[in-house]
Amino acid sequence: MLRNPLVLALILLGGFIWLLRSPYGDQVRSFVMAEPAAPVASAVATPAPAATAMATAAPESTPTATALPPTATRTLQPTMTPSPTKYVVKVQAIERSVKSASRLITYESVMDVLVTYSDENKLPVWDNGQLFVMEAVYTVGASVDLELMQVTVSNDNKITVTLPAPRLEAPSIDAKLTKYTYYKGGLMYLFKESDKAAFIAQAQIDGQVKASKRACEIKLLDKAAEEAQYVIKDLVLNIDPRINTRDVTVVIPAGSCTK
Repeated sequence: MLRNPLVLALILLGGFIWLLRSPYGDQVRSFVMAEPAAPVASAVATPAPAATAMATAAPESTPTATALPPTATRTLQPTMTPSPTKYVVKVQAIERSVKSASRLITYESVMDVLVTYSDENKLPVWDNGQLFVMEAVYTVGASVDLELMQVTVSNDNKITVTLPAPRLEAPSIDAKLTKYTYYKGGLMYLFKESDKAAFIAQAQIDGQVKASKRACEIKLLDKAAEEAQYVIKDLVLNIDPRINTRDVTVVIPAGSCTK
């Protein structure tokens, strides 16, 4: 092996000179004399046009973001909105709803009534002290005659219902809760049937008078008038949900116990 670098270099140089003079010399000289290529520079330079192309693509998408012409205002034409139909309350509808009963009993009261009879001045004296007692329970009602009701409706659907004054119904006696007692000379006594019937008939009439008087004392008619306003107003409001409670007025005068 050749270990001397100088000798190795001379051998390589001699071989190179031989190649130049050999038939392959032209190919060796063209290879050695050719200018070096720059593939790396061309590879690096090619991305630049691509970046430029991407940068120019942004303006092409901007026309899609332009606002549409303001054509929405054309839909808000007055002719496109239909005028609402005005609701009109019918007087007949109110009368049919309210006059379902000819009389409206709006308040009742239950009270105890005591009726007594005696004939202490009867002759002969030994027959004095005769006594009759009725303990009864009466129900007294106050009513409004709806046949006398008047209804008016204004152009703006203001409803006015005018009622007659309430009046007392004839007091009714509860036979199951009524007790009759007969006395004579301070002791219980068995009256004749004819006397019993006369006492009972008169006592029941007097009991009605007492019950009516008691109903006036507790202002039953005033309570009935107040209750009638609530009842009639609810009946009118139930006709149609479009009726406003503020548009309904019920007028009812105060009742009187005097005939």
